[in-house]
Amino acid sequence: MATAINAETIKRLADEVGQETVSLLFNVFSDELHQYLHQLSNEPTVNQVGEISHAIKSSAASFGADELAAMAQECESRVKQGQEQWMVDHLPEFRQMVQGMAKEYKELAADEQLIDRIL
Repeated sequence: MATAINAETIKRLADEVGQETVSLLFNVFSDELHQYLHQLSNEPTVNQVGEISHAIKSSAASFGADELAAMAQECESRVKQGQEQWMVDHLPEFRQMVQGMAKEYKELAADEQLIDRIL
């Protein structure tokens, strides 16, 4: 699943932390997403999905994963509204997005030239 990474957000991040730190942070973010994916794959309760969604929402927005942030926000909102069936129906899609972004950020972290092109 190829989703766009918001280049402007990445540029702001690089300005804040320094370009040399960006790939390290991408690795941390990817590892974090892998941990959440593991939790999402172990038959979580709807409330657990809400908690995971909340955590992913902020991180994804900070790293320019806007589509994942939007999906996480939607999941969190649906859980708060008690729309459990919606969450159950959309959990596979959410898992797929988390997995896809974890992979993309891991690949990005390993490719300095790709980071340079974004910046």
